[in-house]
Amino acid sequence: MKLNDYELLYDLPTGEYQGAGVKGVRTVTVRAGASLEVMCHPLLIQWPTAAKRETKTRRTGEKQAAVNARNLERSIMRLAEANFTHMKAVVLTGTYEYPNAEDVGLMNIDDVWNEWHARKLPEGVEDVRRDVRNMLARIRRRMRAKGVDDKTLKWILRIEEDDKLQAFGLPNRYHIHMLTEAEGLTQSEIADEWPFGFARCDRFDLKRDGAARIARYLTKNKRGGRWVSHSRNLKMPEARVSDRKVSRRRLSLLAQDVQREGRAILEKLYPEYKVMEARVSWSDFMPGAFIYARMRRRD
Repeated sequence: MKLNDYELLYDLPTGEYQGAGVKGVRTVTVRAGASLEVMCHPLLIQWPTAAKRETKTRRTGEKQAAVNARNLERSIMRLAEANFTHMKAVVLTGTYEYPNAEDVGLMNIDDVWNEWHARKLPEGVEDVRRDVRNMLARIRRRMRAKGVDDKTLKWILRIEEDDKLQAFGLPNRYHIHMLTEAEGLTQSEIADEWPFGFARCDRFDLKRDGAARIARYLTKNKRGGRWVSHSRNLKMPEARVSDRKVSRRRLSLLAQDVQREGRAILEKLYPEYKVMEARVSWSDFMPGAFIYARMRRRD
């Protein structure tokens, strides 16, 4: 079974550790920059029939959607950790100058459409992507003008939408969030290249667990679309699998008290790292427990 299947079934916040049927422990570690994630789950002698049946059911339901959302957040966090520089990268928020939504219902819809077209507002997510591509092209030109290699431009983009105007026969409203690093450009120079409405750049504070915060920020609105993309020059995190790193006894100890003994055990296993987040999950269908921990290098 894949890691996602374990996360689908181990979804309870409390439980009692049962070792019967557990033959070993698999540890998946993901290293990205100064970040290390550790996921431990039991290897079973045989998967219970009820667990297999429940997995098939959950793969098409809300629990799978929750796992997908969590994995998206982790993916963004890992890319940010592995590729962006503390206080050198920026988070750009860009909006469009839309008509006042409160007045739309009182206006002639043809007049609203005329204003929409006059402002060149996007009628779909592809229009937003076009505007982003044009913005990135302008940023690259600025970098080249300053003698900087524009191929070093890095970015992670999230497009967010609001569908409140659909009731009036109008397209969704969009805005963007983008983590980017453009060598040689100031915050205001980057913000200037988004001419469609409000634009703001904030420095990316990586040291105070910033990658986790920006990942949560970029995925905060689950309802409003999750169009996430990134530049092709980003380094991918390094993932490794081991069936010997954690013993069954250690998994039991971690599961019984992950907040106290578990953190100490993890920091003993990975002495260069400090635990930032650790949690244990249980299952109605499976023995053992699922451990997730996120750590950062101490320096």
